[in-house]
Amino acid sequence: MKVPADRLEAKIAGALSPIYFISGDDPLLVGEAADRIRARAREEGFGNRLVLNADRSFDWVELAAVGASLSLFAEKQLVELRLPTGKPGVAGSKAIKAYCGDPPPDTLLLVLAPRLDRKSMQSAWVKALDTAGVVVQVWPVDRGKLPAWITSRMHANGLQPGRGVADLIADRVEGNLLAADQEI
Repeated sequence: MKVPADRLEAKIAGALSPIYFISGDDPLLVGEAADRIRARAREEGFGNRLVLNADRSFDWVELAAVGASLSLFAEKQLVELRLPTGKPGVAGSKAIKAYCGDPPPDTLLLVLAPRLDRKSMQSAWVKALDTAGVVVQVWPVDRGKLPAWITSRMHANGLQPGRGVADLIADRVEGNLLAADQEI
């Protein structure tokens, strides 16, 4: 199920899905979406966190072993699969599809990737993630909407920006949301 990033909070307020896939270009917004899921998972008792970085040397058997490694008395675990290139390859695609076909109980899979192109979003592994869980595409904030985004962030931090402050910050950070967040 595809969910816009701005509706993620409402989506995770109820029961958690066994799988979340977050894809996007902006590190701040992707990181915040992942942080929301991690925090909600902790609330639900997912005490263990395992990070798998699927680089060139990654053995996809590790993903399959995640579900098999739980003992009878094991805690719930959050497995974070990071796809730095957004392309898992043939072996990775098979492993992700197999995992999605039968997600292990008491395990929440959080997959993080850069923004994927249209062709990649139509691939079998992304469709499997979409069928078994929640797909969140994080879109960058348009330059025209950046002052409103900055103003909203300032209000959330207890600040009341004066006239033109958000526009000034937007001009200075040139679309870099991490820099804008640091300024706030």
